[in-house]
Amino acid sequence: MNNQKIYYRKVRDLGGVFGATFGFIKQNFKTFFGSLLLIAGTFLVASVTISTSLFGAMFSANLFKKGLSSFTGNLILNYALAMFLLFVGIVIYSTILNKNLIENEKLQQNETLTMKLVLANFFNDFWRMLGNVLLFVVISIIAIIAVALIFTGIGSLFSFGGGTSGAIILAILLVLLAFALMVIFVPILSYIPIVSLFVCQRNRIPIFAAMRKVFYYLKGNFWSTWLVSFIALLSYSIMGFVAQIPVFIVTIITTFSRVKSTVGYGVAEESTPILLIVVTAVCSLLSYTVMSVYFLMSIYQYTTLEEKKEGTSIIEKINQIQ
Repeated sequence: MNNQKIYYRKVRDLGGVFGATFGFIKQNFKTFFGSLLLIAGTFLVASVTISTSLFGAMFSANLFKKGLSSFTGNLILNYALAMFLLFVGIVIYSTILNKNLIENEKLQQNETLTMKLVLANFFNDFWRMLGNVLLFVVISIIAIIAVALIFTGIGSLFSFGGGTSGAIILAILLVLLAFALMVIFVPILSYIPIVSLFVCQRNRIPIFAAMRKVFYYLKGNFWSTWLVSFIALLSYSIMGFVAQIPVFIVTIITTFSRVKSTVGYGVAEESTPILLIVVTAVCSLLSYTVMSVYFLMSIYQYTTLEEKKEGTSIIEKINQIQ
């Protein structure tokens, strides 16, 4: 049973989603992580390296020698480059992760998923995904601004003529809203774009058509999906935190070394220590590696809802018998 190929077209409970996630990783370990890190890893490491170097430069005493305006200009330029590389890396990451699942579904039990299959027609998939992600980001920003304006208006209503009591009521409401957002909506809001992009790539449909399908299957299954997404997000958070522990340790050591150097000699090193850059890059790759667990669990939850509704695998088995 454990040697059977993991397909996503199957109805699973929470334990089944966990089992399928780690079973898929175990069966396709080299191909899965190799394909993820080969291309996406390059962009992600470059982004982390630039960000880490900027962090070190901010503590440099030479900041004041070069001038604040010059430093700010370089900071903005390099930060923009780091964010661009991160964005491209995440799009590539999502594209390749989805492709692993899509190609694996086409294979027979005795066939093996290979990097050649995963990376075939990569650029066609990437450009399609990039366009849909950009569209999704633009619409999301507009939606966030609209929601912020609405809540700002609500806050003004409470504060208008309310004095101190109005401010207290507003503060309590904002705390309750933040708590509800974190506990209830964040797992679902994280789940929706991940599975929507999977459907978008698999079915070759626009992002908002994919989102309609996601909401369609989510209807009536909100809390079961919330539970899976919450546990998956919690699992990823714990694993990601563990992966970043070496970075915290090296950062503390480096920071105290800089302070000691500044106090003793009046100047700190301008460059970021190589050790910090290397450790941060490695740990970041580990974090992105364990992030795949969250992606896979979210997708397996979606395909569970899809299969429960459509029963495509059962129909195929019936057709094979006939």
